Amino acid sequence: MSAEEKSTHAPDNDRSDMDSFFFDSNGKVTLEFFDAMEAIYMENILYEQQQSLSSADSPSVDSPSVHSELEESESDKPVSKPTPSKQPSIVHHLKGRVDANQKKLRQLAHQQRAKLENQVRARRKRLAQLLKDPKVVMNMDKISFVLGVLTIMLIEGVLLCAPHRMGLLYTTLLVPLMVARYVIYKADCMHYFMYDFCYFSQVLLLMHMYRYPDNVALAKSLFSICNGPIAGAVVMWRNSLVFHSMDKMTSMFIHMLPPIVMFCRRWGDHFSAKEFPFYEEMNGNFFKNIIEFWWNPFLHYAIWQTIYLIKTEWWSKQKLTYNPELMTSLRWLTHKKSSSSYKLLSYFGEQNQLVTFVLIQAIYTVLTFLIMPILWHSMWLHGIYLLIIFVIALANGAMYYFHVFAVRYIEEVGKQVSAE
Repeated sequence: MSAEEKSTHAPDNDRSDMDSFFFDSNGKVTLEFFDAMEAIYMENILYEQQQSLSSADSPSVDSPSVHSELEESESDKPVSKPTPSKQPSIVHHLKGRVDANQKKLRQLAHQQRAKLENQVRARRKRLAQLLKDPKVVMNMDKISFVLGVLTIMLIEGVLLCAPHRMGLLYTTLLVPLMVARYVIYKADCMHYFMYDFCYFSQVLLLMHMYRYPDNVALAKSLFSICNGPIAGAVVMWRNSLVFHSMDKMTSMFIHMLPPIVMFCRRWGDHFSAKEFPFYEEMNGNFFKNIIEFWWNPFLHYAIWQTIYLIKTEWWSKQKLTYNPELMTSLRWLTHKKSSSSYKLLSYFGEQNQLVTFVLIQAIYTVLTFLIMPILWHSMWLHGIYLLIIFVIALANGAMYYFHVFAVRYIEEVGKQVSAE
């Protein structure tokens, strides 16, 4: 093919490149089309300004002398045909302009984001100052104390009189408490705690109650999950019954009420028949019980752990790196280098804290599953097990009231007396 034929085919090639650049596979206009149009529009304005300036400085082309000079200069120049190598690529030029515009937009977005973050921090600071006001704190503590005590009484009444309604009570309390916790945690940059396994278990329990109520395999898996790692977290995380603290009571609800719900679902028929067996014979062989109470619940745990790692280590990794104030379970356990949790998770090196944390969680979860087959077949042992955990939470609350709250109260009273 000759040079002239190539030059005539060049626009067709540019047109095909532009079509692929401006239109997607479905034939819809892409965002690059509008960016390119904006770039062309701005360049046309600049070109017209340059032309107006150059025409003002140059002599008028309407005079005969100028026309003759132009004709002589054009006749002296050799006529050259454009070659494809010398023609600038239209698509390449437009892509450069689009990239430049997108870079400016990213810079502008970054500036706007910084302004918004400063505004959010200022509002959060004002809210924190408001919540520290003694009158506000005292009124909130009074309301939380009354609601906490009433909730405990309500749970006890349903457990003794209508155990089959415990799931409905659980759902009624779960929705407002989770909404309130998310709002509070979001303001404190702690909402990533709500990706933990205990919250994932609440979703599984709701699915079991309202979507798969007759699924025995799921019921046994949830029995192990709710009575194992969820109930055990009361001891591990030192949850306490502090009635005036909405945060502490919500944590107790998350970890203590799901085991009670599963207790009622497991032994509700025995309550109705007024039968309280100490131990029932195991159904199936030993291997079947391992699958139902150990392996299946651990698969649910592994699914959650996979989703959690994808969320924190890939999907939101850039966000977590950009904002070190966002708190996760691992960051909470390692934010103080002098703490025992930091030393434990750094046993194999600080660079391996995540792996160590995942491994310790998995070992803890498996250990809590070990006695679940026994609790499933013994109403008395199951009740005693939950009673022990409740007493530990009550003891933690007593320690808080007498060793923390009472000390602060005495100091506050002493300041008021000295001021008078």
